Amino acid sequence: MQVLTNPLVWLRRFRHRCGYGVHSPFAFGFLTQVVYERNAFYAFRELDGRLAWWQRFRVRRSLHMLFRLANYVRPRQIVAPASSLAVLYMQTACPNARPVAAGDALSSTLIYLQSPWNEHDTANHPFGPDDVLVLDNLHRYRAWFASLPAIVTFDLYDIGIAFFNPKLNRQHYIINF
Repeated sequence: MQVLTNPLVWLRRFRHRCGYGVHSPFAFGFLTQVVYERNAFYAFRELDGRLAWWQRFRVRRSLHMLFRLANYVRPRQIVAPASSLAVLYMQTACPNARPVAAGDALSSTLIYLQSPWNEHDTANHPFGPDDVLVLDNLHRYRAWFASLPAIVTFDLYDIGIAFFNPKLNRQHYIINF
C-alpha cells in the first residue's frame, strides 16, 4: 500500500477532506464511520505488533481503514491474496467471513485486489448488490477502476473503494485520505 507522500498531491486534494462537499447520507456516513474514524479498535494493538518497524508508519493507516471497512460491511466472503497483511486485518474484523478464490465468490463479498483483473475477468464477474471492491495502488490503475460497473466509488489516491448497490445514486468521490 502506497502512502500519500507527495505534499503537492495532498494540497491539491485538501478541499476533499472529512466529507466536505459530500451530500449523500450513505457516503457521508461511510466517510465518517470508516475512512476518517480515529478511535482504536480492540485488535489494533495485537495486529500492529506483527508489522515490521518500517510498516508501522507507512502501511498501518491503510490497514486500519481496511479493518474498519470489513467491520462496516460485514461480508460473508473475502476474496484476497492469501499472503497479504490486509487479509489478516479484514479476517480479524469479520471472523465469520470465509476466504474464497475469485471464481468461487457468491454474494456479500469484500474483494481486495493489489492489481486489477484483466478486462475479461471483470466482465465475467457478476458483482452483486452487496459486493465491495477495494483496489490497492489505485494511482497506477485509475483507468481500470473507472471502467468498473460500480455505483459509488471512492478515490483515496492510493486505494479505491467501489460499491455495487443499485439502490444508491451513481457518484464518484475524491477523498483526501
